[in-house]
Amino acid sequence: MKKVDALILIGKPGSGKGTQSGILKQKFRMEDIPYGEFFRNIASDKGFLANKVASSINKGEFLPYWMPSYVLIDYLLKHNNKTGIILDGAARSKEEAIIVHKVLTWFEMEYKVIYIDVPDEVVINRLSERLELLEREDDKPEHIKNRIDTYNDLVIPSIEYFRGKDKLITINGDQSMEKVSADILKAL
Repeated sequence: MKKVDALILIGKPGSGKGTQSGILKQKFRMEDIPYGEFFRNIASDKGFLANKVASSINKGEFLPYWMPSYVLIDYLLKHNNKTGIILDGAARSKEEAIIVHKVLTWFEMEYKVIYIDVPDEVVINRLSERLELLEREDDKPEHIKNRIDTYNDLVIPSIEYFRGKDKLITINGDQSMEKVSADILKAL
């Protein structure tokens, strides 16, 4: 792999970002910044922030673009660029993509964006299966369509932004986990 300090994984819910993040973390000894877990923990707390975050998550909505950026900036300030990082669930709007680009550039971190492209019908099947196993509120059928629509409205401009920066690697996510991993490693 060429020197890459940060990998950003983008894809629809159920595209396998979390799985691939774990594989890449082990392979390249990188730290992951698990945005979803971070915000689900906040949502499980009590108070105003917990209620706002839980409401957004449970409806399948994205949080304001500046919130995940805070998590990234906080992490980099505390860890002082000691190790490579994987961002799973970041840069999910053009505004956030711009901030992530500026932050990583300021920290002099070379990065690539791995876009795991999966058709909507595959996402619906995967999330339905995951719901049976994990019972995540945001994987319920009434929220899946909203999550996909939100993704298409907000994330596609982010993908195009990174394409314009020559940072994007597109991977076919409608294949086995092993084949997706192999394609990512080959592309890197």
